[in-house]
Amino acid sequence: MARPERNNVDYFPFICEDGNKMFYIEETYGNDGFATFVKLLRELAKTNYHYLDLSKPSTLMFLSAKCKVSKEILQSIISDLVDLGKFDKVLWSENKIVWCQDFVDSIEDAYIKRKSKCITYPDLLLLLISLGVRKLSLLPLKGDINTQSIVKETKPKQIKEKDIKKEYKENIFLTIIEYEKLVKEHSEKTTLDSINFLSDYKIEKGYTTKSDYLTIKRWVIDAVNKTNNNQNGNKQTNYPIRKSVDDKRNEVIDVATQAFNRLANLSSQNDQTSNLL
Repeated sequence: MARPERNNVDYFPFICEDGNKMFYIEETYGNDGFATFVKLLRELAKTNYHYLDLSKPSTLMFLSAKCKVSKEILQSIISDLVDLGKFDKVLWSENKIVWCQDFVDSIEDAYIKRKSKCITYPDLLLLLISLGVRKLSLLPLKGDINTQSIVKETKPKQIKEKDIKKEYKENIFLTIIEYEKLVKEHSEKTTLDSINFLSDYKIEKGYTTKSDYLTIKRWVIDAVNKTNNNQNGNKQTNYPIRKSVDDKRNEVIDVATQAFNRLANLSSQNDQTSNLL
């Protein structure tokens, strides 16, 4: 079985000598500015397709916690990097998406060694359109993008809504068909439990996936079923134990009652014998 194609990297080159942009960020924000910039590059490296969508407040909160700065400082640093030309201005101003062309260019060798293709700016725009993040009318005319080919390629995706992935919970994206397949094969409750499980796992562990659907099928369903079985098993074992305790208590009460009755009878017989004497 072929290994799934990866769209992230484990490392990236980092130039030791500071440029004017880094000098400004460090002078303005101190070590927080330098550390935040490096951590942003790390997030870009390990995130699929090398872009960060910070349009949701929860995602911004999580990233600011990772960078150990406030949300306001994080947004200010990113905005300055946009103004300095380090991050793409259009995607940040319109969609709160961080994209660094310099970074993507620097990791090309990793994809060449894999004999695969790294995402390009036009590819990213197509991806964002298919996800419903951007509209075709907002597509910027930049570089060598052929708008006619983009219209031709994205038109079927816009028509087929069932092929567009929707966010069922934070960081969990499935198409309608994928969701319905999971429900049909495993029930709606198990599907929802699996979506919640994977979402929490991603947030807590910083885990990323190429396909949430395949990840759920590959191991999340089994993990959820195992957890549910353990919980049900604990509930089932408590009842027989409780029942056994109750039975023993009733037996003790019965024996004590019988003994008391026997003593009472003996006492009565003794009284009768005394009266006869």
